[in-house]
Amino acid sequence: MHGLTASLKRPGTRRAVAALAGLTLVMTPLLSGCGSSTSSSAPASEPAAAATAAAPASEAAAPAADVTGKVVKLVHCGDVNPWCAVYNKTVIDMLTAEGVQVEYLQNPFDPALQVQQLQSSIAAKPDLILLLPTDDKSLVPSMQQAKAAGVPIIYNNSHPDPAALDTVVSVVNADQAALGRFAAQNCVEGMQAAGVTKGNIIALTGSDYTATSNDRITAFIEELSKTPEYQLVSNQNANWDPALTGKLASQLFAQYANKGGIQCAYGMADYQANAIVQAAQQAGLPVGVKDKGLIVTGSNCFKVGIDNVKAGTMYGTATQAPDTEGKALAEWALKFLRGETIPAENLTTEFRVTADNLADHEAECTKA
Repeated sequence: MHGLTASLKRPGTRRAVAALAGLTLVMTPLLSGCGSSTSSSAPASEPAAAATAAAPASEAAAPAADVTGKVVKLVHCGDVNPWCAVYNKTVIDMLTAEGVQVEYLQNPFDPALQVQQLQSSIAAKPDLILLLPTDDKSLVPSMQQAKAAGVPIIYNNSHPDPAALDTVVSVVNADQAALGRFAAQNCVEGMQAAGVTKGNIIALTGSDYTATSNDRITAFIEELSKTPEYQLVSNQNANWDPALTGKLASQLFAQYANKGGIQCAYGMADYQANAIVQAAQQAGLPVGVKDKGLIVTGSNCFKVGIDNVKAGTMYGTATQAPDTEGKALAEWALKFLRGETIPAENLTTEFRVTADNLADHEAECTKA
């Protein structure tokens, strides 16, 4: 989606990881005294690399409008996924702290269920729907219905199918292409450091049905094309599932054992990259630059990924930490609920993470 773009600083606030039970949860507002600052204050700055935030509104203006009693439907991926669990909790905590009533409708990457949830949300006519897609295309008819009914949608962690571009008030997204480029750079740099002059690469991705994964893998392939000595030999949909990722990795290690082997593997989330590390170790393969073994990279950071980078079993990852992204979404949602005009597109600036700059990102990247 093309529009104005605002980058957000990385927050320094600490977010606890907690799973929310059930498919539909209603969050009652936490009134004054919850300890949360109002959304009109800028996020805390990250030392060193963070980009300057484009504050969504004037900070010196009149007091922000009260959003107490506003109703938001959160139609998102479910807490069965570790990234989603932290992301959703961050959003819910920030909105309810301002008095917003949040109904959380979660799904385990089930497109049919999400369509049902979106349709029921539209029928309820909330003040806002926050929609994180499981399948961009399957949501188009319902999103068109929302527009016709006057129900606003903020699309997040992806961008809409072209047929639904005019149905959303805003998109809040990570720079997915940057995450894909960083993963390719990690692969190439890691293989070069290990003395590999020609190599086979595999990618085990998130869901093929969203722009989230597709934007990353497209950028990954484009970046790899700069070094044709390193070839992507298999790109498979692992649906953000670490168990499936490990199974596919094991199969590919066996498949390419007599075809030059696999020199680098990209697990789109750090917990997927970790599953690849475990599969390689179980197969008796050396892992990491020090052992001149398999190079592994992720592209959104978790504690397990940071620990692996420290141990040398992952060469690198990237940011897109779930609480950082959740804080950005909640801030823009609160601006909208207060009646402020927000940009059509809001991208969070992301950063490549390796052993060389681990100290700059460890705090942010170990919240989940």
